[in-house]
Amino acid sequence: MYQASIVGFYLQKVDLLYADLPFRQHILKFKALLHTDAYNQQSEKQQFEYLLKHYLEEAALTISLLSAEQFSKTDPILELGGGIGLSYAFLKTQGFNVHALEPSDAGYGDYYDIGKRLCDLIGVSTEHWYPYLGKDVGKTNKKFKLIFSNNVLEHILDLETTLQALGNVLLPAGRMIHNTVNYNIPYEPHYKIPLVPFFPKKTVWFKPSLKQDELWQGLHFITSGRLRKMSNRCGLKIVFEKGILYRTLLRLDSDPEFAKRQAYFLPIYRILKATRLLQLLKYLPASIATPIRFTLEKA
Repeated sequence: MYQASIVGFYLQKVDLLYADLPFRQHILKFKALLHTDAYNQQSEKQQFEYLLKHYLEEAALTISLLSAEQFSKTDPILELGGGIGLSYAFLKTQGFNVHALEPSDAGYGDYYDIGKRLCDLIGVSTEHWYPYLGKDVGKTNKKFKLIFSNNVLEHILDLETTLQALGNVLLPAGRMIHNTVNYNIPYEPHYKIPLVPFFPKKTVWFKPSLKQDELWQGLHFITSGRLRKMSNRCGLKIVFEKGILYRTLLRLDSDPEFAKRQAYFLPIYRILKATRLLQLLKYLPASIATPIRFTLEKA
């Protein structure tokens, strides 16, 4: 559902987006994602386009979460953690009744403002672009058929309170779908580093620079087991989807840029592929896989 379309939609607008100074400056802040000297030697506009494509890969994955869901364009849907608004603005242009939460509070960067600016640049209404935390979703005074997020839950420290609040704004036949990290697996995908097994916070012993890192301090090291317990306490039924790790690893073949960013996994992937063990990952339980994808419905 629209995964390829969202990439093409924004790449056609590269000149417009690059010409806007605040938007350009925000994207170029993330030059750490430029892997090699070859990228660093490119023109600023080429770097901008490369980094924008990185954002768009995540936005396309977010859109893909909706592909198996049953809802109409008029049904109210909510994105938790709208980022810079790529998914929200695109879905609006396609006629969907989409809403999004992206906090504007101190400590959450300028994502809300940049998302609002993106909407203004491409002529999309910001009426449903809300500056709220997930736990404050009730402030929208809306009920939703579908709530979705991609790589967001691991950044919410008060996750159980947030899940309870989200459950309260689901329509009777509504549900949620989330894609996130499972820290049962001792690997941190944002930093691309191994973690101390069972005690991920202790990783700072070996990497002291993390102690002062804002992103690290805001990570919630959630696991499939903790999610299950939280969901039960919130009166929500959780169902994990199998095969997510398998499909993620297949991207190492089909997506060269993804392969460069996740080079840590390439040797493992090649061994699994050569020994034909890769197929077994289709049936791997969520408890020993990452990332994980799951749905929530009122119990």
